[in-house]
Amino acid sequence: MQPPTPEHHSQQPPRQPIPQRIAVPLPVAQPRLTYLLLGIIVVIYAYYFSLSPFKRIEFLTDWAKINEFIKDGEYYRLLSSMFLHLNLMHILFNGYALYVIGRDVEGLFGHVRFAVIYFLGGLSGALASFVFTQAPSVGASGAIFAIFGAEMVYFYQNRHLHGQAGKNHLRQLVILMLFNLGLGLFSSATDFRIDNAGHIGGLVGGAVLAWFIGPEYQVTADPTSTVGLRVVDGNPAQRWALPLVAYAVTLGAMVVYAVTA
Repeated sequence: MQPPTPEHHSQQPPRQPIPQRIAVPLPVAQPRLTYLLLGIIVVIYAYYFSLSPFKRIEFLTDWAKINEFIKDGEYYRLLSSMFLHLNLMHILFNGYALYVIGRDVEGLFGHVRFAVIYFLGGLSGALASFVFTQAPSVGASGAIFAIFGAEMVYFYQNRHLHGQAGKNHLRQLVILMLFNLGLGLFSSATDFRIDNAGHIGGLVGGAVLAWFIGPEYQVTADPTSTVGLRVVDGNPAQRWALPLVAYAVTLGAMVVYAVTA
């Protein structure tokens, strides 16, 4: 047998290039508002903790979500109750959740949309608590569930961008949501009751808001970038401003109707 000639080598098919993954950074924001909110609730709790037991009760009575006082026109309680916490375990749990989830959502959504979801979603939770729960309640958990719902919507709407990792993260978020709601249902049979109505209201409010105002990231060509690509938001403020106004007006009307009915 004769050794192969150079002609034999030249007839071999060319090697196919190996596909390469390129990391394109997202235009994330620094979570300044998350840290500011954490600082505010910690300062308020520190002040509350410094009071005598009688003054603590008085302080909570002045600012908590108490239905009969809200019916008398003290609407501010629907928002002020979001900054109050009963004990150290309460603020540690909510503070840690805000630290973890808030940084992610503010980074992905930006400062303005994060603030909108936190406060309007939190107000949605307070309204649900007012309608479905007669007991007084305090805590930032309604607003935290709002940004939690927003994060789930984000990973669903941007699943094309994050691939399998994003789908896995969304699945974990859904499991965590069901666990927390189940914990709230279990607590109704104990002395320590979780305001599940406020949680569900905040979750739904945050999810609805995120569906309309959340970022819809797209990869586009950019010759100025080092990798030739960049990620842009396909849902600018001009597009989601009207749905946001509609949600805010509807929520305000629902608050007035629920309180005066």
